[in-house]
Amino acid sequence: MMRLLLLPMLATNALLGGCAPPGDTATPGLPDRCGPEYDVMVGRNIGEFTLPPGLPHRIAQPGAALTEDYNAGRLNVFVDDKGWVQTVECW
Repeated sequence: MMRLLLLPMLATNALLGGCAPPGDTATPGLPDRCGPEYDVMVGRNIGEFTLPPGLPHRIAQPGAALTEDYNAGRLNVFVDDKGWVQTVECW
């Protein structure tokens, strides 16, 4: 009986391709560490990207107060009021 219940679940998972919820998969080509590869974000909307889990980052909108602590591994993404990436920096 237990096998009969598992088969539909396995078939459903195979059909869906093991779908992961949004946010679980980083945008391809973006490394787990802050670096020049993130320059590809400039000029594009922040909503197009999913950053790797565990990557220290912050997204700053115009007028946002930022701490001045230095962290060379943190990605700082500066966006305009509509979410378009203006600059990215590692600090």
